[in-house]
Amino acid sequence: MNELENKNGIMVCVTGQRSCERLIVHGVKRSQPDENGVRPPLFIVHCVLNGQRVMNSIDEADAIDYLFTCAQYAGAELTILKTDNVQQTLADFAHEHNVSTIILGAPGEQGEHNGKFARSLQELLPEIEFDVR
Repeated sequence: MNELENKNGIMVCVTGQRSCERLIVHGVKRSQPDENGVRPPLFIVHCVLNGQRVMNSIDEADAIDYLFTCAQYAGAELTILKTDNVQQTLADFAHEHNVSTIILGAPGEQGEHNGKFARSLQELLPEIEFDVR
């Protein structure tokens, strides 16, 4: 099996916002079983800079529990990462877990910042499909 055939995981990048549930639902739709009945692994990943709160919520425990519950219902693994370089850490995670597709939220209120984030991540991972929602 060559390297591309081995890359089949789907990574959903989420934030602390409850609206990220829609990204997880889309990840589930994208992770349908292949012709042999094998479902690609689904990874729900939240990555924040060191020194920042893990979630954008006053009640972090509830927000983390909400994300964990969404991931659990999706049959996915939830990973929360803290780092000094979010894009590089996400790229490393994608390589380590044989990800072929990354699902990201579309730029919203912080449009330009989020657009630059997605572009810089795509530059690090040119071989991976990006599905921006």
